[in-house]
Amino acid sequence: MSVSFRFARPDEVHDVGRLSAHSFPGLARTPDWWADQLATPRFGGGPEIAWVGEDDGQLVASCQLHPLREWVSGAPLPTMGLGTVAIAPTHRKRGLAGRLVSAALRAARERGDVASALYPFRVSFYARLGYGLAGEALQYRIPPEALPDSDERKRVELAESPEAHAEVRALYAAWAPTQTGMLVRGERAWEGLLAPPDRGLVAYRGAGERLEGYALVAYRTDLPPQERFLEVEEMVWTTDSARRGLYAWLLSLGDQWRQIVLRSLPAHRLGDWISEPRLPLGSAPGWGLWFPSAILVRGPMFRLVDSAAAWVERTVAAESALTLALEVQDPQLPENSGSWRLRLEAGRVHVEQGVGGPEDMTLRLDISALSRIYVGALPPSAAVAAGLAETDRPERLAALDAALALPEPWTFDRF
Repeated sequence: MSVSFRFARPDEVHDVGRLSAHSFPGLARTPDWWADQLATPRFGGGPEIAWVGEDDGQLVASCQLHPLREWVSGAPLPTMGLGTVAIAPTHRKRGLAGRLVSAALRAARERGDVASALYPFRVSFYARLGYGLAGEALQYRIPPEALPDSDERKRVELAESPEAHAEVRALYAAWAPTQTGMLVRGERAWEGLLAPPDRGLVAYRGAGERLEGYALVAYRTDLPPQERFLEVEEMVWTTDSARRGLYAWLLSLGDQWRQIVLRSLPAHRLGDWISEPRLPLGSAPGWGLWFPSAILVRGPMFRLVDSAAAWVERTVAAESALTLALEVQDPQLPENSGSWRLRLEAGRVHVEQGVGGPEDMTLRLDISALSRIYVGALPPSAAVAAGLAETDRPERLAALDAALALPEPWTFDRF
């Protein structure tokens, strides 16, 4: 195939919509529905963020290059969110998807993005293109009464007015930079979250009348009655009191909902807050006398697009003082390949191209493993232990782990 790749023209949005409808079929997902989605992406832009492959004048491949900003170590990295990868039914199993994504990575780098993120249809496919898994959460399905009660629930209120929405948005904007992997949200993103009629938003107001947390829930009435549950889409707290209040509010809904689904980072230790953390009987196999308690869910993948520029933005532990020599392989973006020297000092990373000195610690790895290390999803010592990286100074791995440690990555938003 002689396929050329480029950004779509505004008049091609319906052609891209037809491609998307073939790849993501559904009764409600007509080509016109897809065209509407493509015309007003949630994170900005319009049809011009569609990246297409053209074969003999016909569009045969497309995806979206969402202009995201993703928080990593306190910096909002310009990030290409790869989404809606579609291949014409007549052009599959020809390697076109890989070529499409590789070309999209080049376009993202030229656009000024330093990283990329996505949700994979197949992890192994995107790992071959340099992405690495970067986010995991524990998903619990429990009866409301398994959560602890607290008088703090009296401080939980409905957040339905425009003023309350503004307060919730301000709280998220202040909280997200302290996390790893959360996205900067604009007007469209918030509207997409709050507009659906099956959503509910509550907020916890502390003693000083300031919002200290919120919960966004979805009423899963689209399921058969015996399978319905209340789904916690987002929960944010900035104080322990807010966390107690929001859990107690969920408890108070026991007369309406038999089951609640909520997710948390492993570091949150949600299981310690739950009185009976078993999954419903039969939902997962046990292990002898051990019972299943939560499901590990994964999804976000992350990739460095401009490695040098991204490392300049990366903070490290303030007390760190070491030099790391990297030997990197990146077949899709050769500019990231080769020898790099990173000096970690005074909380920052100083980057220069070239081989390290004889006293430097060397780490040899591909861009997928390096991307996971960068975003805090994979400690260097774990990468070496799993055979994803090699080093000549294993005794320094503990210090490198400490220098690069970040909060566990996770991302509320889908794109």
